[in-house]
Amino acid sequence: MKEKNPVMMLFPLAKTKNLNENLLVIGRTVSKIVYSLEYDLKKAEINASPERYSFAALVSAIIYGILFVFIGLAFGVIITRGFNNETILLMIIFGILSFFSTLIFHLLYPKIAANQIAKQVDQQLLFALRTLLIQLSSGISLFDVMKTISKGNYGQVSKEFSDVIRDVNTGMSETKALEKLAFKTNSTMLKKTIWQIITTMKSGGSIVTSINAVVEELTNNQIDSIKKYSASLNLWTLIYLIIAAAMPSLGVTFLVIASSIGSSGIGSEAVVLIALLAFCVQGALIFLIKSQVPRVIK
Repeated sequence: MKEKNPVMMLFPLAKTKNLNENLLVIGRTVSKIVYSLEYDLKKAEINASPERYSFAALVSAIIYGILFVFIGLAFGVIITRGFNNETILLMIIFGILSFFSTLIFHLLYPKIAANQIAKQVDQQLLFALRTLLIQLSSGISLFDVMKTISKGNYGQVSKEFSDVIRDVNTGMSETKALEKLAFKTNSTMLKKTIWQIITTMKSGGSIVTSINAVVEELTNNQIDSIKKYSASLNLWTLIYLIIAAAMPSLGVTFLVIASSIGSSGIGSEAVVLIALLAFCVQGALIFLIKSQVPRVIK
């Protein structure tokens, strides 16, 4: 399994291979924040122990904290127009918040990555299962069908089945190899499919019949997910319009009124900051809406 560095992690995992025991103790302590980290790393295909990964996450969070101290300094100077106690307070707040938020993000990233892999599996699973049904109905053995899927153009599904084929070729039984895949994957439908196959193999029933029921259920689930997403777009459109148009203008108006009451002016820097903040929130909202698009096709 190839070792890859997680998204946004500034400290390379490769540099944690030769950590001494004291540093591993620190990483082991941090890893207890997320109890499922060990399993999440395996499901996310990140080849690192929880101790090594947690230590790299801690160092990366410290680096982010230091960087955002200087960002807090820049914001403090712009807002307060000088270097004073308020600026120092902003620096401390920016540094602490960025440290804890990035640390939590790094520790949760394996779970997020595993769920992303599961979504990639669900995206191509229906097509792979239809191929499986057609070839099994033609009398081809399950092993040969899985080999065909592993070499086919089914994205993450092909990769998952290639791991099964590799395990079988190394001497593991088909049942054990499929059980390993069922425990590894975060895809509910793939997990259900694998357990259906295993149960049918042990009972001597028809794999075609059990898989046909899974295909029908998966098709209905994808149709329902498309309908739910379409229904939710009206709400997301309203929220986007409020954030993109209403909130920035209301914010500037409120600052103008507040500054006139306090006999102080509102500088162009504040307007630029509000516009920049609104732009960042809009970008985050667009990313959130896009992430909820049902992945039923490429």
